[in-house]
Amino acid sequence: MSTSLPLSSTIGLLCLVVGLAMLPNSPDAQARGKSEFPVEMMFTEAGEVHELTFTGQSERAVLFFRVYDIAHYVEADERRSVSQATVVADGPSKAIVISFARKLGREQIQDEFSKSLRRNAQSDWLEQAEPTITAFINGIDRDAQPGDQMVFYWLAGGRIIAEFNGEREFGVTDTAFAKLIWSIWFGEEPACDREQLLASLTLTGSS
Repeated sequence: MSTSLPLSSTIGLLCLVVGLAMLPNSPDAQARGKSEFPVEMMFTEAGEVHELTFTGQSERAVLFFRVYDIAHYVEADERRSVSQATVVADGPSKAIVISFARKLGREQIQDEFSKSLRRNAQSDWLEQAEPTITAFINGIDRDAQPGDQMVFYWLAGGRIIAEFNGEREFGVTDTAFAKLIWSIWFGEEPACDREQLLASLTLTGSS
């Protein structure tokens, strides 16, 4: 005689399987302690120096497992113009820094971005940025190890630059794509606690 699990147990089991599927297979890839991010960072592009200041940090977690830590930065002298309502918009220079807490394979990263870029997307953003999305996803060509860092810079005019461990990997001028990237963490269904990413602005009364 066959028996079936209650619906709640079945859903729980499926969630566990999905969560474990995202984890590294190798025993030496252990989760790291929480990342420490600098208060200030500098970025130079086309001869212009951008001084960015820390606005907050959060983490991406699946069930009980931390996948990466994330910090957000904004142009120091423009921080008062940034808030939850304006952060997904072209304006002052911004940056997102991701520090991986465990190993992720290239295909896992591609799949995560492919889904996340569409999760909070407006239809016109997707239509305008579809070629850029394809180029970006196809350009992800390596695994991430614990401690590796990915950085996104969003400069005024819709200029997006992506670095991996300090090396430039992708660059494009596409405001719609920039909005899609930032909406991963600041959209209606964020991949982390979006309020934490701007917490220092709230604490200083500048949001």
